[in-house]
Amino acid sequence: MQNKDKLKKTLKNINGRGYKAYKQIQSNWYDFGYYKLGIPYVQGDPFASPSSILIRIDQQVTNFPAWFWENKIRRMAVTDFLTRLIERAIKKYSKGQRGSGKSGLIAITKTGQEVLERTSVEFNKDMIEARLSLGLPAAGRRVLGHEAYK
Repeated sequence: MQNKDKLKKTLKNINGRGYKAYKQIQSNWYDFGYYKLGIPYVQGDPFASPSSILIRIDQQVTNFPAWFWENKIRRMAVTDFLTRLIERAIKKYSKGQRGSGKSGLIAITKTGQEVLERTSVEFNKDMIEARLSLGLPAAGRRVLGHEAYK
């Protein structure tokens, strides 16, 4: 696992290069203190399907009670609720598009009025993990590394 400074340095180094330079951050985990950021997939082009990111927090930080995951119904309700909270936070805090194509897009599974079993948030006694889509920022097909770090 690398620290957040390594991510910042990599994004600074690839700033202005071709979009495929973002692949350098793929398959890595970065430690931000209270949470860890995983990047399992990086899009090859700003107009392609967005990149995938994982945000993982240890249960020692969240301190969720054990009854949250005691049975399937509770797990389903908690993951659905957390997905909705994250969705609202994205709408509130996301700066929106930051460049070409899908640059700046941040998204999680869309919710409706039903409470459904979701894979957008997973948790157990050790950790909680949110799975999001992220459009890495670009100007044309050039990396905007500073914007990506923000």
